[in-house]
Amino acid sequence: MTGCPMTMTDGAATLVAKSLREMEEGGQSAPAEESEEERRVKRDVFMEAYRRLTSDRPSESWTSGQWMTERSGGSDVRGTETVARRLTGEELQAEKQGRGRPQLDASGRPLGPWRIDGFKWFSSATDSDMTMLLAQTGKGLSAFMVPMRRQSSTGRGETELNGIRIQRLKNKMGTKAVPTAELELVGSRGWLVGEEGKGVKQISVILNITRLHTAMGSISYWSRGLAVCRAYSKIRRIRGSTLLTDNSQHVAWMAGETVKYWACTQLTFFGAALMGCVEQGRQVMNVTPAGASSGLIPQDPSHIADLLRLLTPVIKAQVSMAAVSGLRSCMECLGGVGYCENHEDGGILNIAKLFRDSVVNTIWEGTGSVMADDVGRVLRDKRIAGGRIIEDVFARWVRTCLSAQDSGDREAFKLETLVVDERLEVLLGLVAAVKKDPGELEYRGRDLLEHLEVLTSAVVLLWDAQTDKDEVAGHIATQYVWSRVVVAQSCYARPSSDWKTSAAIDRMIFLGSGYSSPSKSAREKL
Repeated sequence: MTGCPMTMTDGAATLVAKSLREMEEGGQSAPAEESEEERRVKRDVFMEAYRRLTSDRPSESWTSGQWMTERSGGSDVRGTETVARRLTGEELQAEKQGRGRPQLDASGRPLGPWRIDGFKWFSSATDSDMTMLLAQTGKGLSAFMVPMRRQSSTGRGETELNGIRIQRLKNKMGTKAVPTAELELVGSRGWLVGEEGKGVKQISVILNITRLHTAMGSISYWSRGLAVCRAYSKIRRIRGSTLLTDNSQHVAWMAGETVKYWACTQLTFFGAALMGCVEQGRQVMNVTPAGASSGLIPQDPSHIADLLRLLTPVIKAQVSMAAVSGLRSCMECLGGVGYCENHEDGGILNIAKLFRDSVVNTIWEGTGSVMADDVGRVLRDKRIAGGRIIEDVFARWVRTCLSAQDSGDREAFKLETLVVDERLEVLLGLVAAVKKDPGELEYRGRDLLEHLEVLTSAVVLLWDAQTDKDEVAGHIATQYVWSRVVVAQSCYARPSSDWKTSAAIDRMIFLGSGYSSPSKSAREKL
């Protein structure tokens, strides 16, 4: 209920702040129709919106929606049919003279000089205070900030929807608490965000944030599911008296799921670190182990921004899909209990609901195919590292991180490092091939997503294991490399160990290094 509106509110606040900076710095060319007075009013409206979007006071804080999806286009915003028209000077003057409906939002500020008409097919956070949306103007697709409510003409201090008609609520598989609706816009009023005709560029500011939020939400669901699995395994008896924690096959399976979760968590937080550096400068990392002396975060600000642009769609696609698979395994871990809708005790064991709610993250803000196409655009874009982002930025980052180990760590993970470098060579070979044929680049889109996911995850897992010397982190990094990174015809083979050693490692990964199985007498008391 909170994840969706807070995600879009975060993105909207960032976009509004960006617009305010451009207004102040003159980096945003004002339309010729805008008077100095109108620009002043617009700044005031945007400043109030930012204040409310970032306020921690419930009585005045706002949430924001994000309305882009239409029946004709889905994730492809080029199919947008909603239109926006700037009111004429005569129409605006008539409003000032009191002819027609008062055009003030719920906070008493002007609604804006643009009239918007159209239909939004899948609109989340319908109960928000404002929204960001796309509409066609005479110069192309443009972005608008639209208050949800306006003052009513009754004169009694009442408010009404700002030209918005709710056609129906969606009947969804999950996230049923979030009001998602089909909306008709008839004379909605709003403000142009950025330059007319450059709406996609403006909205991309929100997408980068919401896609990272999507991955964060996915791993939070997954984390909850695994926590339930660990607790359940410690009390569930099989074969009469044996606990699941003493069943080596079960523990090995859940250890493998835990390794996948760790990898996705490290990958997602690496994306958050990159975004923090882009927004606030690399110096924000100096208080962390990934600070100035580490190669984990590139020194070159342009490389940080390029990595963020490349990896954001990868993180969104791969983490959200992995979490759905992981939660399905968590349901299976509990057997029939996991498949049931468990509402007792506040739904503590309701993994079925977590599973249903998590599925939306594979679709919202772009499916895996949309994310694969986005990565393809990054690879083709000559403005990003001269069209050589994989060769000159990503590969350089991987090799810098792998070579940054001290002598002891290099020996500990020497073979794993070679395996990661081998997988990097496979990626470089694939990129060289697909750049020659746009058709193959599209065809191999999901292969590229997987290569980039496993390489980045392996690097951050190995870096984590080398940084804090944690034994479990080391086992997880090793298992991930040999289960996900190694190529089919690898030159390297994993060192063998007996099954009892492997089982002991699995127990540490799934249950923690401090866990010990209860004695028989203790079990009888459970």
